[in-house]
Amino acid sequence: MRRRSLLLSGCALAGGALGVRVTGSGTGTTDSGTADALVAGSLQTVAGEVAGATVEAHGSLAAAELVRSGARDPDALALAAPELVSDLSGWRAVFAGNALTVVYDPNSEYADAIRDDWRAALAREEVTVGRTDPARDPLGYRTLLALDLAGRKGVPVDAIRENADVFPETQLLRTLEAGGLDAAFAYRNMAVAHDLPRVDLPAKLDLSDPALADHYRTAEVSVEGETIRGEPIRYAAAFLTDQGKPFYRNLVENAERLREYGFAVPEEYPVVRGRGELSVEHGRDNR
Repeated sequence: MRRRSLLLSGCALAGGALGVRVTGSGTGTTDSGTADALVAGSLQTVAGEVAGATVEAHGSLAAAELVRSGARDPDALALAAPELVSDLSGWRAVFAGNALTVVYDPNSEYADAIRDDWRAALAREEVTVGRTDPARDPLGYRTLLALDLAGRKGVPVDAIRENADVFPETQLLRTLEAGGLDAAFAYRNMAVAHDLPRVDLPAKLDLSDPALADHYRTAEVSVEGETIRGEPIRYAAAFLTDQGKPFYRNLVENAERLREYGFAVPEEYPVVRGRGELSVEHGRDNR
């Protein structure tokens, strides 16, 4: 589903300064200089280790609007919603999946309660909970979709939503690490990158399993007037210039590194759509 109505200039650009800029390790850029890559906030840590570009991280919806508005002109993109990459580049390579989870502060006085029953704990007014903005990144609306699914099983989702404060994706777990939150809804790879304990949600809630796609689509949320339905979590990337190609390849073709960081990478990934000549480079026909 295209999410044009979520890519509002006022929302995305007002938060542009909340992104994070890091430089990828190693080499791999072209002779004309260092490439620029714009990535999802949840890719911040792993992308920072990828050779070939200086990386700037934002929520995927905010990142896409930075490109649409002309505020950024990256050489490569890697976002947490494949359709956003396709809209900006005309093609995409889907290269990883993920899962929603509840991350918690091991030093919180409520850590045991969260670990034992996250549903009851996160509904308690005294427990501080974080989530991200559904108008800025897919993690935000995916959290609401998971809660919609959970509510059908008697989970007190209204109390959890009311309890949860909103943070930028790039700052969510840093706030938790600093003691500002007891728990947060995040992606599995974010918990791995920050070495934080987590409570994995059931597959029927965590949006991780392609085999449950029909079940996920029964969930829906409204964000700024648009209805969004649940889908399995997928990441996609593309290079927009030749200078961005080394970063793109170093990111999408290193399945071992992505798995170490908690991403799911099926054997058939990366899968390219919309630019058939790239399928030959990846060793398979993905057209």
